[in-house]
Amino acid sequence: MKIVVRPESGWRKVTFNIPDEVFERISELGERYGFRMDRVLRIILLGGFIEDEESGDFEELEKEIDSLERELYELEGKWSPLKFKTYYIAMDNQNLAIQISGLIAENKRLRKMLGKEDKDYSEIERLIHYYMGFESYE
Repeated sequence: MKIVVRPESGWRKVTFNIPDEVFERISELGERYGFRMDRVLRIILLGGFIEDEESGDFEELEKEIDSLERELYELEGKWSPLKFKTYYIAMDNQNLAIQISGLIAENKRLRKMLGKEDKDYSEIERLIHYYMGFESYE
């Protein structure tokens, strides 16, 4: 009997050839204990009942995964404070943008009262809109 195992995601597959008499015995045991055939095969394959010549490869992969997890936790430990700081810097930038916007409005009003010509604040207003999150700065 030929059994093909595919992962839930991805395109790789593994093919097993099981002798017919062994497959019949497995199906009998599955029926006796009320398991579906795919569940019985999963128990056999993942339960450690099959001797694997390349078990060292799995151990090496587990060690590599453990080291990558430790590295991930270290990076997360460095990333979290930076994320916290950038949030407060962004909030400070928004507050400064609001203050600058108020100063520009006051400057425009005072210039109008004094009869002076208007200034171009378009670049500063673009920065204010950027820091307020209204548009992207280009």
